Amino acid sequence: MAAVVVSSGIAKMNIFADRATILKGEIFPRIFFHLVILYLCKAGLENASKCVLQFMSLLPLLVADDEQSKNKLHFLIWSLLVVRSQYGQLDDGARFHVLSHLILETIIYGKAMLVTNILGRDDSMEVNSNKEAGFILSFIQKDRVLATAAYEVKHMHAVQADRLRNLQKLNSKLNERFTKETQLVQIVDDQIHLSITSALSSDDSRKAAFQLAFDEDQQIVADKWIHIFRALIDERGPWSANPFPNDALTHWKLDKTEDKWRRRFKLKRNYMFDERLCQPSSSKNEITEPFFDQPSFSTKVPEKMKRFLLKGVRGITDDSGYGLFEDTNGTSESSHSPSENQNQNNAADSSDHRTTVQNKKDTSSTNGDSDYTKVLCSVHCVLVTPKRKLAGQLNITRTVLHFSFDFLVEGTGGSSVFSKFKDKKDSDRKNELGGAERLYGCRDSLIRINGGLMQNQSNKIKHHRRWNIAKIKGVHWIRYLLQYTALEIFFDDSNAPIFLNFSSQKDVKRVGSLLVSLRNDALFPKGSIKDKNSVISFVDRRVALEIAENAKERWKRREISNFEYLMILNTLAGRSYNDLTQYPIFPWVLADYASENLDFNKSSTFRDLSKPVGALDEKRFKDFEDRYLNFCDPDIPSFYYGSHYSSMGIVLHYLLRLEPFTTLHRSLQGEFLQNSNSYHLGIKQDGEPLGDVALPPWAKGSPEEFIHINREALESEYVSSNLHHWIDLIFGYKQRGQPAVEAANIFYYVTYEGAVDLENMDDMLQKYAIEDQIANFGQTPIQIFRVKHPRRGPPVPIAHPLYFAPQSITLTSSVSSTISHMSAVLFIGLLDNTIILMNEGLILSVKLWLTTRTQLGGNFTFSGPQENFFGVGSDVISPRKIGTFLAENVKFGRQFLATMQINSEKYLILCGNWENSFQIISLSDGRIVQSIRQHKDVVGCVAVSSDGNVVATGSYDTTVMIWHAFRGRPSEKKMRTANFEISENDHIIMERPVHILCGHDDIITCLFVSTELDIVVSGSKDGTCIFHTLREGRYVRSIRHPSGLGLSKLVATRHGRVVLYSEFDLSLHMHSINGKHIASATSIGRLNCMELSCCGEFMACAGEQGQIVLRSMHSLDIVWKYTGAGKAITSLAMTPEECFIAGTKDGSLLVFSVETPLVRRGNVPQTSVKPSGAG
Repeated sequence: MAAVVVSSGIAKMNIFADRATILKGEIFPRIFFHLVILYLCKAGLENASKCVLQFMSLLPLLVADDEQSKNKLHFLIWSLLVVRSQYGQLDDGARFHVLSHLILETIIYGKAMLVTNILGRDDSMEVNSNKEAGFILSFIQKDRVLATAAYEVKHMHAVQADRLRNLQKLNSKLNERFTKETQLVQIVDDQIHLSITSALSSDDSRKAAFQLAFDEDQQIVADKWIHIFRALIDERGPWSANPFPNDALTHWKLDKTEDKWRRRFKLKRNYMFDERLCQPSSSKNEITEPFFDQPSFSTKVPEKMKRFLLKGVRGITDDSGYGLFEDTNGTSESSHSPSENQNQNNAADSSDHRTTVQNKKDTSSTNGDSDYTKVLCSVHCVLVTPKRKLAGQLNITRTVLHFSFDFLVEGTGGSSVFSKFKDKKDSDRKNELGGAERLYGCRDSLIRINGGLMQNQSNKIKHHRRWNIAKIKGVHWIRYLLQYTALEIFFDDSNAPIFLNFSSQKDVKRVGSLLVSLRNDALFPKGSIKDKNSVISFVDRRVALEIAENAKERWKRREISNFEYLMILNTLAGRSYNDLTQYPIFPWVLADYASENLDFNKSSTFRDLSKPVGALDEKRFKDFEDRYLNFCDPDIPSFYYGSHYSSMGIVLHYLLRLEPFTTLHRSLQGEFLQNSNSYHLGIKQDGEPLGDVALPPWAKGSPEEFIHINREALESEYVSSNLHHWIDLIFGYKQRGQPAVEAANIFYYVTYEGAVDLENMDDMLQKYAIEDQIANFGQTPIQIFRVKHPRRGPPVPIAHPLYFAPQSITLTSSVSSTISHMSAVLFIGLLDNTIILMNEGLILSVKLWLTTRTQLGGNFTFSGPQENFFGVGSDVISPRKIGTFLAENVKFGRQFLATMQINSEKYLILCGNWENSFQIISLSDGRIVQSIRQHKDVVGCVAVSSDGNVVATGSYDTTVMIWHAFRGRPSEKKMRTANFEISENDHIIMERPVHILCGHDDIITCLFVSTELDIVVSGSKDGTCIFHTLREGRYVRSIRHPSGLGLSKLVATRHGRVVLYSEFDLSLHMHSINGKHIASATSIGRLNCMELSCCGEFMACAGEQGQIVLRSMHSLDIVWKYTGAGKAITSLAMTPEECFIAGTKDGSLLVFSVETPLVRRGNVPQTSVKPSGAG
């Protein structure tokens, strides 16, 4: 290596030597000396000679007048002599001469620096002999050679140390570089791994989402098949084996449909009735699997028919592998008949939390838009129902709230559930790249942990539930197991509320706020004008208190009933039908259960509402008080009552005669008073089976009368005057603290919120134990009021004349017909302050309805001797004839017309047309804006729901069609052209019906539809009345006229009472919404009209006798008769102010109202509903 360096670059060393010298501060660099010695010793002769020649050119650098240079010169000459003596004989002595020549040149160049002055000597003296070595040594000073040698040794050590340090630095840098390169490689590997993992995870998510969507579609299709099957074989179906009427035993259970007061009084078919509930319970653990050995609804169907229908069902479901159709007993399919399997697998839990499944037509417009299908939030939660708790995943998109069932919760459904989610998630991560089990595999593995029974139950649960976000009307932040980790979501389409429990308050707030925001955006898109009354807020604790204060003021003014107010407080306090540990609380108000009749004017009839139930009996209370005073425990505070007034056991005790509470009661220990399903509830001590509830004498043996009297008692003046005391105990300031002690209203400490800090409890066993105790032994409601609740204000009789003083209503005005020829008024409708009239000649009139609120100075068109409080005003539009033709042989009447309001516009619906259509007429200008033809025969009747969202039409073709109103933007409906040229955006009603309801054998004559009751009631000339559900169009039951006569009219109240009228025998028959006959009566003459009061407690009938008969909707008894018309009444309407507007045969209008108004002008209270019983 050195030879190469020297031979290739030594000639150019002057430049580099100078640069190196300057850098190192040396005149003659040490490397020159080392290189020449190396070449002379190791290189070949030729290379050594070249090196010597080049070195000699550098000798002038060595000659300097300083001690260091002198030392180096002496040391160089000595070194060359040593090399010559050792290597001079190489190359046959030629190397000796090379060395001698170099020594000579060196001496010559440095002669001035040597010891002996040789300036005068001959430069060509012979130095080639060994004799001269001594001579040359004489020029060298020994001490200089030794000093230089010592310096060189020292320098070599320093160089070695320096090189060692440099090597270490280099090694360190190499290590650092290697580490960086390793890190870069690791980063690249991680990125590659992450990319692969992300791709696989994305693919897994895509597959899982597709599988979920596929399974959900399969569930929907299977559900449709089942209900088609039931529709075909039920008692009104075309293939029924037991046509109506029949004596077949039908089993029922509670429907979760709620009205606006959250009452649930409707029953529905129980296709999963467990016959073992009619048998004594065994001592062993009962298996709650359905039992189908007894022939029931499905087993009476001919086998060929069943096989034919079920072949289609299996064709869809067999390949899906969906758990809903698995054999839950693990046996072969042959162990059950096809119909049994059908009922068992499909109907199971189909009613629990009936979901609003999105129609494919409704979502087709948004399926292609990723903004609508994108999941905005996904979180684990528990869906809490009275019957079970379902753990799963909640996914929220812009339009839909979707719950996917994961596993069945065993126990309370508290904090332990979410640890299972975490375990499942960790398991998924471990197996993410190794073919981990997909969604349902994980679900099944979790269920297997809970045992075979849990797995069997989970197979019968709906795995997908979906709700429309636009239908949400309230989102409440409530408690679960005394922790604020739950939401209850309410809907405005009679869909049952849902109760969701989350792992943390953070999740609750995030989900609740998002749902409220999405709901408001859905109703009011960007750029539209928002209606403040329709915008909802997230009801947290602060908002709940504001709502409670507002409700309290309304209750004080008697704008709402006691029942309404208590239900509002229960809802705001988190009391829910979905959580049996927090069931709504109402007071028992009666104390007399022995008298034949009750007198509500006696205080002894009622209990003392200022005391807790445990303090009503003085003897029992003495025991409670002794325990409170003498109780001593370092950890448990003193309490009066160890058991709570509301717990799961108490709720099931009172409701055990009604499914699903019967099953729950047996596993734990209106119609709910009757054992209509013949459950085995035990044997009394006298050997008599326990059946219906033993009612007090004043109930006259009627469960309906018992409920009615309790409703009356709740709304009585005594309860109204004392209810604030009970509210103080349950929801108010006497619930806690010193006031609670003074009122003897102290319960076991665990029933109170904040008594135990579960969130920060580390001992999980203790935490689970306390959760179990809370779940089973009661929870005190959320405290709403911190100060004394005010007393209710005095009653305002004039605001409810039908209830307080029906005799005060008289004929106060008469409006003559403005039409030249006399024509009977066949229809009177009332929308806001507008009266809609239609007479026999199809002449439409729209007039103002004047009240104290609307009249300013009063511009009346009637004649009368006194100033009247209510009246008919001027025309909104001038009378005009509707340009349509009625079908032949059609008796045009009230049932052919209905009014509806969409946004701010009002419409009249007219049917009976010759082309089998029905038409929508604008009441602002009288034009026909839409005509719909779908029926196969004349449309004979029409009905509109109270909210104006649904229209039902009945036809001579024996079918009923259900239509949805188009709730578009108002601006779209104002862009109209010609009378009959209507754009798609101008549709008032959707062009296609959502349901076609069948079952009647003759023409449909009358209809009723209600969204809040989820019911469609149709009467027919065949003498029967059929009930269908509104949302899903499913058959519920039929009612038959006692004599089989055709039905002419029907009315139904929001309280679940239906009155049927037949003009053939002039009879009135009242039934409950559950089909039970309540009362019958005979009308006074032929009736032309039947109308209900706004409160639903009274029915007004009028006809050929020229009088209005007011009847009670509890018993059909006559409350009052209003005479004075003097002519046949052909139409009738009842206003919110409880006035009557009657149309007569000669075309005039009669107004019946309170004769002497006693209220202050401009301050008329809103109509308050009379008794609203408990649901």
